[in-house]
Amino acid sequence: MHCRGLPKTTCSPHVCFTVSFERWAQTSRSTALAIVENNAIRCSNARFQELDAGPWRWVSGSHVKVRYSSLVELVLGEAAGQASGLSRFERDGGFTIELRLESIGEEVVAMIADITQEVARQRVLQRDREALLHEERMRAMGVLASGVAHDLNHVLNIVALRVATLRADPALNGSKRTLDALSRVVAEAARVVARLQDLARKRRDRPIEPLDLASVLTGAVEMARTEADLADVRIEADVPPLPFVRGSAAELAHVFGSLLAHAREQMPRGGMVYVRAREDHGRVCVTIRDSGAGLEQEDLTRLFDPFSGVAGDSSLGLSVAWGVMSRLGGQLSASSQPGEGTSFALWFPLAITQQRREPVLAPRPAQRLRRRILLVDDEADNLDVLREVLQLEGHDVEIARSGPEALARIDSMARSDTAARFDLVLCDVGMPEMSGWQVARELEGRTPRTPVWMLTGWANEIGDSDPRLRLVRGVLAKPLDLDRLRTLLAGSLVPPPEVEAAALH
Repeated sequence: MHCRGLPKTTCSPHVCFTVSFERWAQTSRSTALAIVENNAIRCSNARFQELDAGPWRWVSGSHVKVRYSSLVELVLGEAAGQASGLSRFERDGGFTIELRLESIGEEVVAMIADITQEVARQRVLQRDREALLHEERMRAMGVLASGVAHDLNHVLNIVALRVATLRADPALNGSKRTLDALSRVVAEAARVVARLQDLARKRRDRPIEPLDLASVLTGAVEMARTEADLADVRIEADVPPLPFVRGSAAELAHVFGSLLAHAREQMPRGGMVYVRAREDHGRVCVTIRDSGAGLEQEDLTRLFDPFSGVAGDSSLGLSVAWGVMSRLGGQLSASSQPGEGTSFALWFPLAITQQRREPVLAPRPAQRLRRRILLVDDEADNLDVLREVLQLEGHDVEIARSGPEALARIDSMARSDTAARFDLVLCDVGMPEMSGWQVARELEGRTPRTPVWMLTGWANEIGDSDPRLRLVRGVLAKPLDLDRLRTLLAGSLVPPPEVEAAALH
């Protein structure tokens, strides 16, 4: 304890207070204490002197831009301003203190608590809380996106099949370019729906081929440079040859494009964007950093939340990017400090030799085979147009508007002719009375040699390890790829050898 200018023989209230203060200060190991008198520090303890380094700045509030070069200057400045209550200050290195000033006569007592560890714990709890809230919001978004994606895929399927029937009409040969354009629009709409599923991180499909990430990243940078130049933003890229990673070129181009667009938006008056890529301990790391104003910690924790508004016009794009990276088994994180810009780090797992195994379809012979097909769907429009398309292809098609109706039709066929059967059953998944999986389970016991394929707008949400896949030959997505269906119908649909009934359950 260090005090100046005190009489040693008097016992005035002033001296008594000082003696009591000295005893308190000597017993305090964590609190820094000081007495301010006549705009000077008259007494301070050892802890105060340990913290007397700077610069210190306000954590928040109207004085957030105020800087003090030392703790002494901080206490004197706040005491002169007649500050009251609790104030928080921080300095480089993560140190945070809480200052309380109390006036006693002409003196001011400064009590300073080091709350660095408490603030760090609070920030961890806040990040965890924000992460949980984000997961809950994304889960709710997932439910919504899944339903919307299914309905949109159903509508796109009808449009695509109607276009196919029009293209098969010789009288419309002169409209081929228009119909081709409609097909491209439907395909692009299907990709938009796929990105909606990515937002909810609901897509479970995995890319088939390894991906040249350097090529995709370089292409995305070149695409972004056009708009960046108009906004007086310069992109500096360092992208060396990289190992192949697991991913989809279209998805990752969208991810990089969203991050580069966000970086551009953070610099309305122009600036720099730095793109770097490297291999690091068996993974590939890509960083995208801007020279913008940066973000406060509170905003940073909500950056990938599409409802927070922190990312402005880029909110949806950043949320989709986060979902894509999570689905690919990678990571996407952001770091920022006010005045230091924002940096994104993307970590990609390297490609592995084991790849997803698609159902093997035999090549289509020159002459199409006539098939007997049962369509099962509760949507009349979908049934009608798909039946029309398949009949134009020369197949015999029957329809069932529910699971029970499909089973009754198959049972009736079995009673009338034991040799008769369907060459293929195409069944929707989401139906009110019986789901497509329930229909497939029933057919497994009744006609195990009949090939069953699911046809659904939820195809991308069915993972490779889904145990229900053992009930069917495969899953076709809406909107339906007619070339893939033609290959399936033209190939071998010979069922597998008979197995014992006990082995089916």
